[in-house]
Amino acid sequence: MDIKDISEIKAAIKYMDYKPALLSKFYDVKSLLFREITENPEFYKADSILPNPMNDNKIIKCMNILDKKFMGQKEVYDSVLTKNKLPEKAVGLLAGIRTKVSGASVKLSFGQELTADVYLYIPRGNSLTISNMQISDTMEFEIMNGYNAYVSEGFTLALHMEDMAVSIEPSALDGIKGQGDVFVYCMTGQAVYKDLASRYFKTDDILAFYRG
Repeated sequence: MDIKDISEIKAAIKYMDYKPALLSKFYDVKSLLFREITENPEFYKADSILPNPMNDNKIIKCMNILDKKFMGQKEVYDSVLTKNKLPEKAVGLLAGIRTKVSGASVKLSFGQELTADVYLYIPRGNSLTISNMQISDTMEFEIMNGYNAYVSEGFTLALHMEDMAVSIEPSALDGIKGQGDVFVYCMTGQAVYKDLASRYFKTDDILAFYRG
């Protein structure tokens, strides 16, 4: 691909109004897709969406390939319905979480030392990714701030460790406008698990800001 093709694909990804439901719990999917396409355009069939990848949402073809690569072989378990807990290592991590209201913000700590790649998404469209972060037992993440626009829409906080990833996200309850809950997700090499966060740590501080 030449510079013009890369620029067009970058723009198409930027304005794409689609993201895979589970993959977006763990990654900045737009940045991930752009990196993947530029590193391996043949795998993503980039030539087939050129020219004008923005037309007719052709870029979604590449996003679907990305989703299949990262999620296609994984089993999905909804523990909200089965009431089966997440894998033991994820339970240990989530059980150490504490939240607190500090002024106009909600802060979250993990209560243990970790090394992880951290992804934090703040609506709408703002995100931060930190690689190989050393997290102490007292370190706090500001996950919600009352002075941020759209604070009531929640956040996504994901930690990628060597053998699993864990994500925390408030989201709306199906079919109930204006109501929601906090959910946790665990991704291993073989599966993705979903459960209610309240089974592992107190979520009252988050729900005081979140509106669904």
